[in-house]
Amino acid sequence: MSKHIKKEDFYNVPNILTYVRILCVPAFIAVFFAVSGEANLNVYIAFSIFLFASATDIVDGYIARRYSLITDLGKMLDPLADKLLQVSAAVCLCVNQFIEHSSIGMLFLFFPIALGAKELFMLIWGVILAKRTIVVHSNIYGKAAAFTNGVGLLMSFFVGAEYDAFRIVATVILSIGTLLAYIALIDYAAKLAKQLNNTLKDKQDLNLKF
Repeated sequence: MSKHIKKEDFYNVPNILTYVRILCVPAFIAVFFAVSGEANLNVYIAFSIFLFASATDIVDGYIARRYSLITDLGKMLDPLADKLLQVSAAVCLCVNQFIEHSSIGMLFLFFPIALGAKELFMLIWGVILAKRTIVVHSNIYGKAAAFTNGVGLLMSFFVGAEYDAFRIVATVILSIGTLLAYIALIDYAAKLAKQLNNTLKDKQDLNLKF
């Protein structure tokens, strides 16, 4: 365990809320495909889970800042929970585009592929860095991407097969969010390379606050 992460960090309220958000992911997937698509019931229930999970993100952030409960564990798990939720939603909405389990909640294949590939790359590097006790925090571009994609996905729950103005707006918002996600990736890579080249030879533990 990194010296930056303390045992008590696992049990503070913001991190517990993050665990709840992570648990919402399998619940979301199960509901989306197990509940009947008649009258779009599966989409509405899945949307409620997504909305609840997104609300926990706002609440845990507020509590962490208000009561000085910000931890390195939370800084790693919080964006991970966000990405798991968003990529899962994007995949489910995309699959629904092909199987038409319900008449709304449809998304282009491009978004789950683009977002999933980026997050898989970040996850692999996160594991590698964790083994070297390097703590990587979310940067401003990553936070902006998460927010923008969250808005776009919320809209996508109510997008149908018809390519109307509402679907166009949702697509544009998700496109901006995807672009920001890749800008975040480039920013991470550039700053990480600089940190590793300049300081890793002298320090085992690095706290990369991007």
